[in-house]
Amino acid sequence: MKYVLVFIAGFMLAAALIVIYNLPGIRSRRRKRKEELKEHPERKGGTTKVLLFSILMTYYIAFAVGVWVVVFKDKDQLGTLLTFTGGVTAAAVAFYCWKAKAENLLKIKAGNPELCGSLSDFSNMT
Repeated sequence: MKYVLVFIAGFMLAAALIVIYNLPGIRSRRRKRKEELKEHPERKGGTTKVLLFSILMTYYIAFAVGVWVVVFKDKDQLGTLLTFTGGVTAAAVAFYCWKAKAENLLKIKAGNPELCGSLSDFSNMT
């Protein structure tokens, strides 16, 4: 257990040193990004992508802990681990695909005003 804690502490120290070393470059890229967004506000990233990314990162950390439990502690928990994996991933990916479809349908309708019908009619397109 002591080796794991030493590894984690070393990893965190190395990550902190890398960030400190690259801080001037990070600041200049952020400044350049802010100026670019002022010129082209349509290039701004979406909140949904950031939210989905953070949820999935938390999920992957929990998944790593679950794999550790299955491999080193209790092999009978494999079914629970697979259910945990499939359920969350399917829900997150399905939500993002649904949202992207709705946004794309709005873009299609805005780009083609000659199309007749409502957005619900276009949602059945294949």
